[in-house]
Amino acid sequence: MERLSYSNALNRAFLMLKESDKFPEDAEYLMEELSGFNYTQLQIHRNELVPDDIQEQFDNGLKRLLHDEPVQYILGSAYFMGRKFLVDQNVLIPRQETEEMVDQAINDNNRKDLQILDIGTGSGVIAISLALAFPESQIIASDISEAALRVASKNANIFQCANISFVQSDLFDNLGDQKFDVIVSNPPYIAGSEKDVMDDSVKKYEPDLALYGENEGLEIYQRISKVVDDHLADGGNLYMEFGYHQKNQIQQIFGKNMSQYVVKFYKDISGNYRYLKAQRKKV
Repeated sequence: MERLSYSNALNRAFLMLKESDKFPEDAEYLMEELSGFNYTQLQIHRNELVPDDIQEQFDNGLKRLLHDEPVQYILGSAYFMGRKFLVDQNVLIPRQETEEMVDQAINDNNRKDLQILDIGTGSGVIAISLALAFPESQIIASDISEAALRVASKNANIFQCANISFVQSDLFDNLGDQKFDVIVSNPPYIAGSEKDVMDDSVKKYEPDLALYGENEGLEIYQRISKVVDDHLADGGNLYMEFGYHQKNQIQQIFGKNMSQYVVKFYKDISGNYRYLKAQRKKV
């Protein structure tokens, strides 16, 4: 194996990724995580030889990047709200838009003893972030995927979140008649017709079950809006993420099925409407 400095290893990787129309910054992120160096430290150590074990992992990771595999799956981890979570191909890679929705939920709710439901928990990042923010609350994290629940459970153990229960369920099917103060969901909302324009890394590696929704991506909003009244406590809040172009359609769905709710739509940091809060009026 050829011994390379950090600088030469990264420059070679950048060139290979650029020539293949991939993202060179993924190589830098990969090296930072493997070496334990941040960007500044990499510059300080740029002329030092990369240790053999890190070089081998980096070269293997680079091959996978060239085949469009997301760097988070290569590393087996991703960051959400400043915390490092396990991820694999059974769960979505968490995105910043979801962080903004969780921040909103945390800021909106002042009570300590909440009953919280996370629908479609995936890797568990939403449920765990809320469990850590509300340690005296009880959280149910549900998902239709047993494999996703295994990942979420591992993450909950890492962060010692004893206040989370995991339930395999299609929406509310296996949750009984319990009512919740907060329901949060980042459901599958991408229409099948949009698949052709999506990034190859998403199409090849992230789970279809967590990405694509029926009825042009609107199925889950239609289903939840029809039955959420049976599961949300008086004054409770429902938070849902959605696609950047779906606001008007979801507004119509909620207006029809949840006319007694106060619904507010929020923009993300890029200025696109990306999540909502629907509040059940107190009786």
